[in-house]
Amino acid sequence: MTPRRRAGFTLIELLTVIAIIGIMSAALFPAIKGVRKKAQQSAATTTFTQWAGAITRYKQVYGFYPNIGTTYDSSKDSLYTLEDSATNLKFVKAISGRLPTGTALSTTDRKALNKTGEEFCSFGKDDFEDSANLNDTSLLVDRFGNRNIRMIFDTDNNSNIRNINIPAGFDSMPEEIRAISGTSGIPARVIIYTTDLKGDFSNAESSIDPSDYAQVLAIQ
Repeated sequence: MTPRRRAGFTLIELLTVIAIIGIMSAALFPAIKGVRKKAQQSAATTTFTQWAGAITRYKQVYGFYPNIGTTYDSSKDSLYTLEDSATNLKFVKAISGRLPTGTALSTTDRKALNKTGEEFCSFGKDDFEDSANLNDTSLLVDRFGNRNIRMIFDTDNNSNIRNINIPAGFDSMPEEIRAISGTSGIPARVIIYTTDLKGDFSNAESSIDPSDYAQVLAIQ
């Protein structure tokens, strides 16, 4: 009688299957990573669009843009960098009518930034850096963890943003808005963006590859 062959895989078969799974995983990982990155970028753009809408509503209510810098110059357009803690805090106060922790504004803050304490936009914990340790000095970040958020307001009220000096230069801004550094400019009232150009993610962990980040842009 011929002996029955024992069911199962040989070592070679197992190694072959493992190798195939490894090859398939290596091929799928970049695709999954790309989908996740696109989703983050879409979420970040949606958030920036909401902020831009809130700034526009602020202008409609008060007749001027929120004064989140050191001065308010209505003779030219204004650029603000939210990695500056003072600018960041003023923006949160002006647009949400509260501190980052949710505390109501003081009488002095309301007089300077949001007289009626109106909530033009609410901020969630995910909007801030180190959301697990949220405090009143927490900085806003995009969905990639970049705190270098650029905001540009049409403070001269001509519906065109132009002659803007970008902190890291012309090549550091998204291609779609580079005309704002010239005299022609582009038709817009509010622009908010972050970019992976010119090391704009310098605040991020050094262990993270820059390719994990993406440009985020909202224009109104």
